[in-house]
Amino acid sequence: MTRKDSFQAFFRTATRGFSPHDWQTLVALDGLPDVLSVPTGLGKTETALAWAWRLLVDKQPEPLHLVVCLPMRSLVTQTVQRLQTYFDALKAKKPEVGVAVHQLMGGAIDDEWVGQPDKPWVLVGTQDQLLSRALNRGYSMSRFEWPIHFGLLNNDCRWLIDEVQLMGPGLWTTSQLDWMRRKRFESLKPCPTTWMSATVGQSFLGTTDRVRDALAEPSNEQIAFEGKLKTALNGDAGLKWWRAAKRPLAWWHPEAAAQPTTSGGKKRGAAKSAAATAATPNAIAASVKAKHVAGTLSLVICNTVDMARAVFGALPSANHKVLLTSRFRREDRARHEQRLIDFDAQRKAGGLPEHDPGLICVSTQVIEAGVDISAHRLFTELAPWPSMLQRLGRLNRKGDDQEAQAWVWETPKEGGNKKVERIGPYEAADIERAKKLVEAFASLSQNKAFSEAIAGLNACKQKDALQPKPSPLPRALDVHGLFSTERDVHGGFTDVSAFVRGTDPDLDVTVFWRYWTGDSPPRGKELDGPLLEPAKEGCPVSFVRVQKMIESSKAKAWLWDDEADRWERVNHWDIRPGMLVMFKHDVGGYDATQGWTGDRANVLAEVPRAGRGATLRDDAWTEVGYWSKLDVHLKDARDAAEKLSTALSLTGDTKTAVVEASGLHDLGKAHPQWQAALPDRSGIPNAPLAKSPRVVAADVVGDASVVRAAFASLRPQAHALPDETRRRGREDVVRLRWAIDDRLNEAELKSLRAVTGVRWAGHLQFHPGLRHEVASALAMWRRYQDSETKPYPALAVYLAAAHHGKARTVMRSTTGEDDVFGVRVEPNVLTVGDDQWPLDFSIAKDGAEGRWEGSEFVQTGHGWTGLVADLLGPWRPEETSDAGVVPADEPRQLGPFALAYLEALVRIADWRASAQPSASTKPSEVRDGR
Repeated sequence: MTRKDSFQAFFRTATRGFSPHDWQTLVALDGLPDVLSVPTGLGKTETALAWAWRLLVDKQPEPLHLVVCLPMRSLVTQTVQRLQTYFDALKAKKPEVGVAVHQLMGGAIDDEWVGQPDKPWVLVGTQDQLLSRALNRGYSMSRFEWPIHFGLLNNDCRWLIDEVQLMGPGLWTTSQLDWMRRKRFESLKPCPTTWMSATVGQSFLGTTDRVRDALAEPSNEQIAFEGKLKTALNGDAGLKWWRAAKRPLAWWHPEAAAQPTTSGGKKRGAAKSAAATAATPNAIAASVKAKHVAGTLSLVICNTVDMARAVFGALPSANHKVLLTSRFRREDRARHEQRLIDFDAQRKAGGLPEHDPGLICVSTQVIEAGVDISAHRLFTELAPWPSMLQRLGRLNRKGDDQEAQAWVWETPKEGGNKKVERIGPYEAADIERAKKLVEAFASLSQNKAFSEAIAGLNACKQKDALQPKPSPLPRALDVHGLFSTERDVHGGFTDVSAFVRGTDPDLDVTVFWRYWTGDSPPRGKELDGPLLEPAKEGCPVSFVRVQKMIESSKAKAWLWDDEADRWERVNHWDIRPGMLVMFKHDVGGYDATQGWTGDRANVLAEVPRAGRGATLRDDAWTEVGYWSKLDVHLKDARDAAEKLSTALSLTGDTKTAVVEASGLHDLGKAHPQWQAALPDRSGIPNAPLAKSPRVVAADVVGDASVVRAAFASLRPQAHALPDETRRRGREDVVRLRWAIDDRLNEAELKSLRAVTGVRWAGHLQFHPGLRHEVASALAMWRRYQDSETKPYPALAVYLAAAHHGKARTVMRSTTGEDDVFGVRVEPNVLTVGDDQWPLDFSIAKDGAEGRWEGSEFVQTGHGWTGLVADLLGPWRPEETSDAGVVPADEPRQLGPFALAYLEALVRIADWRASAQPSASTKPSEVRDGR
């Protein structure tokens, strides 16, 4: 079987019988290019199959992972579902082809991919979520998880950038990140980029940095590919429908009955452009109603959420309309998306009932990219030319509806004829340029096929309209500085929104609602609601809208402080893109049908109690539902790291550092203070432990036996721990405690709290008062310094310290006293079995430790910042200075991408060891006497 036959068979298996287009076969055989210029509607999504075939069947040197970056939410779910269907079909016929598909967008975040760096997967996400993570400032997530996403997304991935014309500044950021991975901070494993679109110029590849390193001009391979691609598109008989598809466009005018009249009672003549007509929501809705055809899809695309909601509200109250914007919580948005997808699938399959009224979908720009739907009627607000091309791509998408028709309206400028810089979310100059092209295209499109009409436009004007606008972009110094995840001097973090989407006022924060009594959220043990789930309960909202709502309604907004372990009030002027903002439920602002409204009258009927976020003090990976010895867990982690490193082809000192760091990462748990803080050790007494069960408690007044009986009905195999007496408010209470295999869900907690006499019930957090990984690093550094033959590279010390993402680039006190992340100078020795591990606090000092001998300073110790500086390396290659901490024959000057990737591998080895311990005891086993 030839390579061509092999791919075509692979493609047909995935798509259940469809053959690939010639251009798709070309991509599979020749490889994915830097730029793939393919018109919308021709199957760019299926490029993922070319990557998978090359990786898994043809055994070409492709990255193990594919990252599909979309500019908007635009039904990321649909892309995920399609790809999942393909890979499920392949796995059924070819079990060796196992590719998981995950999604990453505001309100729907799947993190399972993070734990699988040695398995092939596809990650489909929005530029907000993906680029913020690629810059080490992941939106809607804990800063302690930033480095692992940063490392994984900048190594061993092929980035597939789809619909680049809609990305704004994010496009330039992808270009710069590609340059950095290839030239400035070379990734440990190759991480190339492919940009896909036929509606944008390539000036974004000509940044100063790319020009200097000869990456601005197309390579010989790219030029040769483009010639072959043109031949494939023009010569493919299977694309005849595309070349013949008509998409006629006309300027919108009000329906006859709604047209304004002159003073003499005569109707005004039709204006050439919509600018002379009243493009009100009511008028647009009237036209949509009049022109909609039963059994078909009518699509209305507005430039703003406000306009979309107004048009939607003006349509007749009926069940054949749906609103689709970015301002919904996940479950509500998924319901609306699925309704659109199901309708179009039924329509295509001829499965609609005889008198089906069809569907009217009112949307915003979210519909422009990655949505495989075909409308019979399209109404669109005038937008920049690249967006107009994308919107027209949703009309008669497969060339089988030659009676389809589109109309475009122009929203009158605010302020009349006064010169303005922006019209809605777009720059006025882009709208004016698009208007001229629409004028020309509208007349051509009435009698010509879409592709022919586009070709007939003035090439120079189109080229100018399609060139991406220069935008702020990250330089090497920026990304080098973003490696640190510590707070800045103002207590905040570097805002990367300018690199993700620019200064667009529609940049998002994620808001969610919780319940509590009183004015402020509870603190301490009273903060007992479920942990935050931004992916499930979060709603993306323009940060400007949130600012205005807080200011106008005097609402209070809250941000989680991961060091103080509490919710802190945030002023409206401090709201920034990417923040995770909590409102009390009665603040309102959300409706399940319309999404975010900002109206206090729209209050969710039911929300969870206020809960906690991740904190610096947490040790969540200790509470895993079982007891396990420290030496057992360290061996398990070492074994997991060995297997992981081998699977990823790591070698030499780099592999040694990962394996040794994993084998010693929890050494600090031998610290007496840490061991004393464990809530119970009855499962494995008389041995240093690394893991402990989860503990749930109830504070009770009165007859505790009633509560014990109620809990026994919930968890009959729980292991009871000794009771504690304590004061709660003005009452003396008995705290009942149980060790459990798995956490109680919210329904179980609710039933426990309802039992007579229960004043409080919830899970107890394990807070040992020190960061054990810092103790590990202090011990490892001492042994490294004292050993003539180094037991491991210095890199291993850093990786062990960083394996929870909480102690990375600085060592500091968390109590304001003489400690390092809670580790005090006494006791200064860890005992593991028969082995003694003294701690060396000199590395924790900022700078170098030493003494003066006459006029000479003799260095006797190195500061932690020096170690990090040597491992990270300088931000520009001409710098030759180093701190002298890491010897020249060890891994050093790795760059931010490679160093973060190695951090991720150690964390993943720890996760795997925790998930599958070689020896452990569960509370249920203690209860059963096993």
